Formats: sequence, structure tokens, C-alpha cells
Amino acid sequence: MKKIILIVLSILLLVSCNRIGKEERILVKGEEDEVLVIDTPKARCNKCQKIIEGGLQNINGVNQSILNLNTKQVSIVYSPETTTPEILNLTVEKLTEEIPCK
Repeated sequence: MKKIILIVLSILLLVSCNRIGKEERILVKGEEDEVLVIDTPKARCNKCQKIIEGGLQNINGVNQSILNLNTKQVSIVYSPETTTPEILNLTVEKLTEEIPCK
């Protein structure tokens, strides 16, 4: 019985990390803003998306971020006066370590 429960839970985990819906969100960039696109090949589910986008919103100078699960890229609109691409890259690396899909 324990084996059956373990198998069912494993299948549910795999299925939940492979659902990708159509992306319809649009980046909004101001005149002074820059856009940085970073590959995130390990991100596969909505939870991954929430972790990465939510973590980026905590960075001073980030105005918007969208992780497209279909392209496996996060697009970040930021103020270059407040933050740098290096800080954003390091932040995405750290956030990627927290995602459930690996």
C-alpha cells in the first residue's frame, strides 16, 4: 500500500511540474528602464514562476519580471540607476536553487 501511495505521489509531482499554459503577459518598459533576459532552463511549473518572479520583485530597481515557462526565460524590466545586470543574474541564480523542479 505504501508503494502505491508513493508511486501516485511521484506521478502527481511529475505532472504538476510539466503543465505550461499560454503566456499572455506583456512587459511594460519606461523611457529610462532597461530589459534583461536570462535563461532559466530548470524552471518548469507555476511554482517555479512564482518563486523567481516574487524574488525579483524584492530587488530594489526591478519594476517588472515575467518568467515565460515556454521559452524558459525571465525578462526583467529594471532601472539601471538602481540595480545592475550582475545583481539580477546572481539573484536569478539564487532563486533557481529554491525552485522545486530541478
